[in-house]
Amino acid sequence: MDIGNQVVRVLRRNLYQAIQTRHLNEAQALLDQLKQEDPLSLETRGFELDYLIATLQWSDAETMADQLLRLFPQSARIQYLAGRVYYRAKKYSQALQCFNESKNIHRHWRTLRWLGKTQTQLGQLTEAEATLVGVASEHATLNLDLAWLYERMNQPTRALNFIETFLSKHPDDEFANAQRLRLRAQVQEPEMLSEDVEMLLELDEEVPIEMLPAYLQNLLESGQGKLARQFVMKHQEQFSEQTAASLGWICHRLQAYDLATNLFIQGLAKRTNDVKYLSALESAARHCQRIEELIEHYEMKAPNEKRLYGRMKQLQKRIG
Repeated sequence: MDIGNQVVRVLRRNLYQAIQTRHLNEAQALLDQLKQEDPLSLETRGFELDYLIATLQWSDAETMADQLLRLFPQSARIQYLAGRVYYRAKKYSQALQCFNESKNIHRHWRTLRWLGKTQTQLGQLTEAEATLVGVASEHATLNLDLAWLYERMNQPTRALNFIETFLSKHPDDEFANAQRLRLRAQVQEPEMLSEDVEMLLELDEEVPIEMLPAYLQNLLESGQGKLARQFVMKHQEQFSEQTAASLGWICHRLQAYDLATNLFIQGLAKRTNDVKYLSALESAARHCQRIEELIEHYEMKAPNEKRLYGRMKQLQKRIG
């Protein structure tokens, strides 16, 4: 047996295990050694990309993904890893192409999972269901993806069932428990939900964040706009940016544009690259005649987010 080939095989095996178990310092050392022993092979280049993904070096990962797709278009692994990178960059059409190519070359449940997630992001909900259902029974993690899919399909009861299935095997998973609480709030009778939240407020107890979207939606849909505004004004400082953004979408959809503007602005910091989010914020601000205020928020963030200058110019044209 060739000693050099044996060393390379051992390095690959150990590097794969180090990345999977998140021992990233060890992975870096093994990758450096592998690049010395076998620098140009498909396997080594794939591990380089895998390591960049594991260490969240997304910009470098995208550059490498573009390069490796040109060099190794017939590699299911490269197509899969590139799809992960494009998904993270919200380039869902490119991600979809990569995951489909990877699936066609070598069918694997992880590829199908990410294909289904990408189809969901693109609104291809029927296709996503067909992709995910077939493998969910074999891999519990996919129950979370199906829950998200059925929530997108406005079927919260089915979504809740898949969360419960996942939790039957992973009862301590914090994310799944939070999702269960949020979905239970969605399927709960509006009157009961309001009673539960209002009782917590009366007792000066913290309302679980997961209950807020359904509670606020119920207030707005039942014509209790004044109470909804009082609730948001009183508790808004306690909302995280993510919570504020989520509540903002509810208010925008239900045409409570003043509330949507407040909440979208609060959630803006990490969403200055999200065109859909910015468009919704600008739409809400126009409806409640707060364009000048929004421009001021853009001005504060524009030095670090240059693309906001163009949006500011468009807004300024609207106010003459």
